[in-house]
Amino acid sequence: MQRRKFVIGMGALASGAAAGIGTGAFSSVSATRNVDVKVADDASAYLRLHGTGGNNSDYVTDDGDGGTLTIDLSSSNSGDVSGGGEGVNPDAVTKIDNLFTVENQGTQEVDVSISKSGDNKGLVEFYPNADYDGDPLSDSAETLGTGISTDVSIKIDTTDAGLSDETELLDSVTFNATATSSSDTTSS
Repeated sequence: MQRRKFVIGMGALASGAAAGIGTGAFSSVSATRNVDVKVADDASAYLRLHGTGGNNSDYVTDDGDGGTLTIDLSSSNSGDVSGGGEGVNPDAVTKIDNLFTVENQGTQEVDVSISKSGDNKGLVEFYPNADYDGDPLSDSAETLGTGISTDVSIKIDTTDAGLSDETELLDSVTFNATATSSSDTTSS
């Protein structure tokens, strides 16, 4: 009989311990899955960036390093900029309309915005459709439906900035596209 009581007691203890721990509960899981994501140049990406091909196309190249869009307002500009300009004027406001185009080549509507880096990033703003009275893309997103594009203009305000020759205004610009129907984000 003692043996039977011992076995019953052990069974009760095991079932009580299982009830205390819970069934099917876990604190973490690590699972590896294959993901197929490819990097495409700016012309082939979901968020396409390309020169407008208009009057200001000399300031923009689509075939920069790694297939990226490059804006060059310096003396090293490879385009045929008449007069041999070497940059923007100090203590002035420079506007270049329709410098390049941003196009949504994805499958859903996106909000496009810009973030900038550099010591003088506050002096340079990007505006959709040359709407300088509206909010710049660094403050407010532009909504683009599937297959829709917008021309982007640039405004550089060096008024009272105290800049010297050869001062770099921006280090980089990042375009952010956030799907309006979800939290998916793509940056270029």
